[in-house]
Amino acid sequence: MRAQRVEIPSPEADELVERAIAGDVDAFASLFEITLPSVYRYLYGRSGDATLAEDLAQDAYMRAMRAIQTSFKGASTEFVAWMIRIARNRFLDHVKSGRVRWEVVVDETPVTFAVGNPETEALEAVAGGHLRNALTRLTAEQQEIVLLRFFEGLQIAEVAAVTGRTEGAVKALQFRALRALERVIATDPSIDVEGRS
Repeated sequence: MRAQRVEIPSPEADELVERAIAGDVDAFASLFEITLPSVYRYLYGRSGDATLAEDLAQDAYMRAMRAIQTSFKGASTEFVAWMIRIARNRFLDHVKSGRVRWEVVVDETPVTFAVGNPETEALEAVAGGHLRNALTRLTAEQQEIVLLRFFEGLQIAEVAAVTGRTEGAVKALQFRALRALERVIATDPSIDVEGRS
C-alpha cells in the first residue's frame, strides 16, 4: 500500500526527518521521493544536462544518507535546504574538475511565480522563452540566487544555508540580481516583455 503524498513543511514531514535521523531507511526513502524533484531541478538548472543532474542527485542522496545521523539537525524545511546544499557542493566539485561549463537552462523548466510579490516583478515581466537569455546576462552568483529563490521557492534563510552566505548577503545579492535583470530587460529589445509593443 502506497502512503499519501507528504508536503514540506508539515508535521508528517518533520516526523519523517526525525525517523531518518534515528536511522529509519524507509523514512529517508520517503524524504528522497518528496525532495528529489527540487534537488534535480536545481542541478538541471545549474548544469543543463539531465544525465549529469541525475548522477549528481544520486550521489548527493547517498552522501546525505550516510551523514544524516551525525551531520543534520533540523526539521523538514531545513532538510530541503541541506539536500540542495549537498547537491550544490557536488555540482561545484564537478565544475572544479573542469568537465562542465556553468550554464543555466530554464527553457524547458516550468516557470511559476507567486502573484503580488514585488520581488518577482522583474521576472514576471519576461516572457518564458526569453528568460534564459536574460538570466545568462547575470553573474553566476546572481543566477544561482534567482534559481534558488524564484524557481525552487527557498526562503532567504534557506538560500543562505545552501550557499554558505549570510542572510544579509543573500538579500543584497538578490537585490543586485533583480536590478541587473531590470537593466537587461530595459536595454535589450530582443527580450520579449509582456505588454511591450
